Amino acid sequence: MKKTTIAGSFLTVGLLGGGVLCGVQNDKIQAEVPGLDAKVTMEEAKAIAEKETNSTVESIELDRDFTGAVYEIDTNGFDVDIDGNSGDILKKERDDDDDDMDDDQSANANVTVTQDEAVAAAQKQVKGSVKDIELDDGFYEMEIRDGQKETDVYVNGTTGEVVIGETDLDD
Repeated sequence: MKKTTIAGSFLTVGLLGGGVLCGVQNDKIQAEVPGLDAKVTMEEAKAIAEKETNSTVESIELDRDFTGAVYEIDTNGFDVDIDGNSGDILKKERDDDDDDMDDDQSANANVTVTQDEAVAAAQKQVKGSVKDIELDDGFYEMEIRDGQKETDVYVNGTTGEVVIGETDLDD
């Protein structure tokens, strides 16, 4: 009877110890995954995409994949992925799925505020760096990240008026 109890105790301790070691190892692996910091700025990525596609950028999002930081860029006709550290084009493909493209283009035709002006106006009211921006229905919609905090900000493309939206804490 004692042999069974001792063997069971060793088995329990072994399973718990293995689980703790796996947890520590997983934390180490997660800590080594690169963050969203990129050597290439959003403006540089925008310029690369516009030059490559000869079209206007509609939205930019800084994301992360298994290789590191990647800019996912939508232009009026192409989807482009750019490596956030080297500036290399990872993907360029035609985007024929824009059903609302005509509606967006007519609303966006009245836009007089540049993307740079919209970003500057937004950053006067919300601290942080722009991680995502899109021109939609005449409004620049952007996500500004400051540490763990992400704030949605909208800038009227005609008047430059800034509206602060929802703020989330990133997990």
